[in-house]
Parts: sequence; structure tokens; C-alpha cells
Amino acid sequence: MEGAEQVQACFATLGSGSSGNAAYIEAAGRGLLLDCGLEAGELARRLRSLGRTWKAVQAVVLTHVHSDHWHESVLAELFVRRIPLWLHSRHLVDLRSRSEYLPLLEKNQLLREYRGGRWFTPVENCRFLPIEVLHDSRPTFAFRAVLLGPGEVQASLGYVADLGCGSVQLAEALANLDLLAVEFNHDPQMQRQSGRPWYLIRRVLSDQGHLSNTQAAALVEQILARSQRMPRYLVQLHLSEECNRPELAAESVQPILKRYCPAVKLITAPRHEASGILPLVCEATGDLPE
Repeated sequence: MEGAEQVQACFATLGSGSSGNAAYIEAAGRGLLLDCGLEAGELARRLRSLGRTWKAVQAVVLTHVHSDHWHESVLAELFVRRIPLWLHSRHLVDLRSRSEYLPLLEKNQLLREYRGGRWFTPVENCRFLPIEVLHDSRPTFAFRAVLLGPGEVQASLGYVADLGCGSVQLAEALANLDLLAVEFNHDPQMQRQSGRPWYLIRRVLSDQGHLSNTQAAALVEQILARSQRMPRYLVQLHLSEECNRPELAAESVQPILKRYCPAVKLITAPRHEASGILPLVCEATGDLPE
């Protein structure tokens, strides 16, 4: 396991799927959580498996407010530890009626608002661009993140946890990354034959539901076709426990990776444990966000 002092920037998933989503990002020793859909004690356990603790977490950023992306016990932990929570203004309106601790965070000036399409800095050395996407929790955001190292060096990553359908605009916003993390939720045939209620199947398959393996692979191809720099990692997120299998998700995208970037490391994010640290080497560039 690589410690914080050994890498300039890194990424890890802490949980991925309907049982709870969270990822850890670190730049120059400063960490943040992207979503916090696990119970606080379990989140702490998974951080420890990475060699980190709550002390490494300096902010939390929410993609949207479905219950597998935030947990009340984590909001309580943020209040106790005085850790700021970044969210959209409409997330704030939604959560006011659902969370006991959100008003306490607000009263203690621990809430920060981001705006779609505007860069913001949740922690020093880390810039985020929120990109609104189609999903049935409105609004839902994907993120492009730039992680800054010493001087004018950086690594970049894209994170798309929940998405009903891709778009040219999203593909263009996520070109030229060092790490790309995208939802590969389901196999359509398994979804249709799952025995789930039809309203749920229809919701998942809709343009505001979740990406199938085929749709996710097509989005990855759109992104890579627009990229001059290819990612070191492709992380497959949010696989359905009932309606997908890791080998199906991998098979759907392997021909595309072979064509564009055969050296990429393909990682399927575990559902019930951390992925392990994925180090990102910062490289010199003049393309820093304003």
C-alpha cells in the first residue's frame, strides 16, 4: 500500500453500488470524499484500509441526493469534525426536510454551494468542475477534477457515478484525463429478466436511469475519441448486484480499450470494500483551470 507521502495525487473508491457510494481523492496530502453514502463507522474502516483516517478528509462533495450517496451519520460526523459539505443549492433544499444534521451544518457555516459549469476549490490543490447530467435525482452532477502538485503540475480525473444517458457535451468535458471513473450499471437482458417490478426496470432503462454496460462503453469510446492523452485507469462504477457481473462489464469495453489505450488499467470498483489506492503522477501542463 502506498502512503500519502509517496504519491502526489491519488484516487480510490470506498464503496460503489446501491448499498452505498463514496470515493476518496487526495492531492498533495489533502483529501476529500466524493459522495458519502456509507455509515460513518464503515466509511472510517474503509479509509483505514487505505492507510487514511477521518483526519485526512478536509471536505465532502455531493453528486446528488439519492440515499445511496449520502448518509445521516456522515453528516453528523462532519458536524462534530467541522468538515465542510459542498453541494448544489437545490440539494440543500431537498436535504433540509430529510436530515437532522443539515441545519446544524448550515448554522455552523459548514455548507458550501457549488454551481453547475463553474470551477470551485473544495480543498487546496484540488479544482472541481460540476457537469450536470441526466438522472432522476435532479440535479445530478459528474465532475472533472484537477489535482495540483508542486509548481504548475497536475493530474486530472473524471467521475460519473449515476447517469441515464451520455452526450457529446459530456464526452467533450471528460476528454484528456489520467483517470476516468464511469457507471457500468447493468446488463439490459439481466435487467429485463430480473423479476423486479416493471416500474423499476423501466426506470433503470430510461434516459434518466442508469447506464448499461453497452451505453457506458459507448460513452468511454466517445471520450477516448476526443482525447489526445489517454487515461492510465478506467474505473467501472455502480455495478448492479442483481443485474450485472464484473466480467460482463469488462467484456463490454475491452475492445474499445484495446483500440485506443491498450496499456490502461481496467478496475471494477468493489461494492463492499475500498478499491485500493490508485496513484496519479502529476505532469507539467499549462492548462490550469481559471
